[in-house]
Amino acid sequence: MTSRSFVTSAIAVLGFATLLSADTPWKWSGSHGDKAVELLILGDIQIHSRRADPTTAFNRMRETLKAADLVYANLEGLLVKSVGTTIDIPDKPEWTHPGPDGVKALKAANVAVVGVANNVASGRANILKSLGVLDANGILHAGAGKNIDEAHKPAIVVRKGVRIGFLQYTARWYQDKDMIATATEAGVARIKSLDGLTIDSGDLERLRSDVKKLRPQVDIVVVSHHNRDGSTPVQFGDVKGASAGRDRTKTEAYQKQFAHVALDAGADMVFGHGTHTVQGVELYAGKPILYAIGHSNFDQPGYEKSIDGLVARVVIQGKSIVRVSFVPVSRDANNDIFMLDPSEGEGAKLLQAVKDRSATPPALRIDGYEVVLMDKAAPTSHIQ
Repeated sequence: MTSRSFVTSAIAVLGFATLLSADTPWKWSGSHGDKAVELLILGDIQIHSRRADPTTAFNRMRETLKAADLVYANLEGLLVKSVGTTIDIPDKPEWTHPGPDGVKALKAANVAVVGVANNVASGRANILKSLGVLDANGILHAGAGKNIDEAHKPAIVVRKGVRIGFLQYTARWYQDKDMIATATEAGVARIKSLDGLTIDSGDLERLRSDVKKLRPQVDIVVVSHHNRDGSTPVQFGDVKGASAGRDRTKTEAYQKQFAHVALDAGADMVFGHGTHTVQGVELYAGKPILYAIGHSNFDQPGYEKSIDGLVARVVIQGKSIVRVSFVPVSRDANNDIFMLDPSEGEGAKLLQAVKDRSATPPALRIDGYEVVLMDKAAPTSHIQ
């Protein structure tokens, strides 16, 4: 090869690499018309203060998120200034809050509504300050509030005439006195499970009531919760809760109870987060459940090796969910989240993990660059 030919080939390769790295919208499958609503659901987001420019957090997914009609995410971490380790959450000494600049990442990524019921929502005053940052920036939230009724209040969003309601809870926390909402004190909405098998009857009834109350107000109900993932040493006081097993990829029995009760009460979809892993999926009475969708952009120090996640795509047509699919995601050396082709490489490995971790594996199929969990417009078939 001549030197000129080598240079030409090198330029071509560089051009191809640049094309691949360009932030272009993900190519979704199916044609649903302009009136359909596309909802994207992201896993745990924690934009830590070590990121010099929070708006770059989703630079490899920004155009995909901007193209969606609505983006919902689990916001893990409070949007308040960190005081320091051992102080932000005394019972989680390595933790620091990400700070108010984290909201810049949400706005840049078209995140319009977040769930805020998490184990790291600690300090009643801090919870209210964090909600204040969201309110000031026009981002709706579910799962926390100035009292228990506000914490259980749904976030309702309207897109193209479709009303979508979100509810969120947490099954893991540290100190009740710092975190759990009461009739008169700020905090988060809880789902209490001591053993990972069953849920406190009062909390379960509140879940049913929340869903049934929301159902006539909206067209679509989406319910999520921060998974128990065992219990902390201080979570239940003198009563010692059962700790997590070593394998966080396994769905606990209470998660299934939570999902099934929510769907039986009238929810259209349930998903979980908080285990820092991806878990299995299920179709229950024809309705989709994703038990843990792992991380989105999560750069809290100490979690660099927890990079797996899923982005869920929900297509709403005629005020009903007609399609639910997902795409595996990971994070690169710069901690930037990116989407993976589910038919090859790491994407295929994550897809296989989802299938292996599903107790009752539903029919899944790869359609283009996404994995279809539910599709009312097309027959289902097993993974290609």
